[in-house]
Amino acid sequence: MTVAYDGSPFRGFATNPDVRTVQDDLEAALATVLRRPTPTTCAGRTDRGVHARGQVVSFDADAAHVDAFALTRALNRMLAPHITVRDVALAANDFDARFSCIGRTYRYRILNAPTPDPLVHHLVWHVREPLDLAPMQLAADRILGEHDFTTFSKRNKSKQNETFVRTVERAVWGQTGATVQLEIRANAFTHQMVRSLVGMFVEIGRGRRPAVDMGHALQALDRSAAPSPAPPQGLVFERAHYHGHD
Repeated sequence: MTVAYDGSPFRGFATNPDVRTVQDDLEAALATVLRRPTPTTCAGRTDRGVHARGQVVSFDADAAHVDAFALTRALNRMLAPHITVRDVALAANDFDARFSCIGRTYRYRILNAPTPDPLVHHLVWHVREPLDLAPMQLAADRILGEHDFTTFSKRNKSKQNETFVRTVERAVWGQTGATVQLEIRANAFTHQMVRSLVGMFVEIGRGRRPAVDMGHALQALDRSAAPSPAPPQGLVFERAHYHGHD
């Protein structure tokens, strides 16, 4: 399935006891339609308040007894308006939404204006100070390629041998009207990596740090070398990439 959702009412994608999550809502709907428990796997676990336009979710079902169009329609009747199943398709037996994924693309949107906009407040980070995109792009160029993103990652204490090495293939800042946005693609992302990078980019765009500080922060391998992460509502998981479907 390709799934889109407004992350505002959810405590992230992954199932979590006693709170509402995207995965729990999806699996409850699937269980109702398919009449059996249906575990799912996603391409990228999004955090609380983070949105998705192109989340990919895989699950097992008897293809001979599943009509993709009817399933899509039934799920959307149950899941709207916060979750939409954009399409359902048959995949190879060995396909896994997470482990078959070769890349992920995110966008982060900033409303760079003197006053906030109540109609999009749940979709953007409002930054009042004018942002200079030129040094922000210089800083973005410094994260291209393979790097250890320890400085920009939230550690999971239960994973002692966790690695933070990732390969960034694209990082581009652009602007349309008052909306400034980052498009970033990597083979994978660490926990809070995009939001932490955006926090640094905005400090640079505000003129509080030079662009070279991005390189210094990467080399520090120290979480304290980066500012606080950007808020979650500006982040959207745009697309999961797979061999033969890029």
